Amino acid sequence: MSEVSLRDLVCGDYYFVCVGTELRSDDAAGLRLCELLITHGFPENRIIMCEFGLENCMLVIKEFLVRKALLIDAALISTQEKETPDYFITNLNSINNSVALVTTHSIPIKILIELLRKEELLEDVWVLGIVARNLELGEEISSEVRETINYLAELIIKTLDTCSTR
Repeated sequence: MSEVSLRDLVCGDYYFVCVGTELRSDDAAGLRLCELLITHGFPENRIIMCEFGLENCMLVIKEFLVRKALLIDAALISTQEKETPDYFITNLNSINNSVALVTTHSIPIKILIELLRKEELLEDVWVLGIVARNLELGEEISSEVRETINYLAELIIKTLDTCSTR
């Protein structure tokens, strides 16, 4: 699949794999978004919380036989545009040197994905990157990222309501 819509991800059989850490401000964005989605009725059985990195969820991904995933994480993006987007959705394979997922990963994400693909897992991976504004130590998420999280949660729940079956 070369292109995907938010509706494909929300209404399809994609797991939402939420990555982040509470210790670095906006790095908790992925976790916060998924917590908010659960409180607004998103199916909890489609959400996998990965605090401190994807490598900490490998057993759960194997147990659930996850083949399709939307990886939700804070991201840094270097662009020559005047304004940096608040978020982006892209295929994992299209991430290049201009984008970095923020969570402190012991093992690079692409290596972990390749290991899981050898077990016929995570065959189709998309990334929802929430652009971080503050990565200082602390638990407070910046107001810009908090607004983006709220916007995305509302958008995802509205999209979920358009799905024929939940």
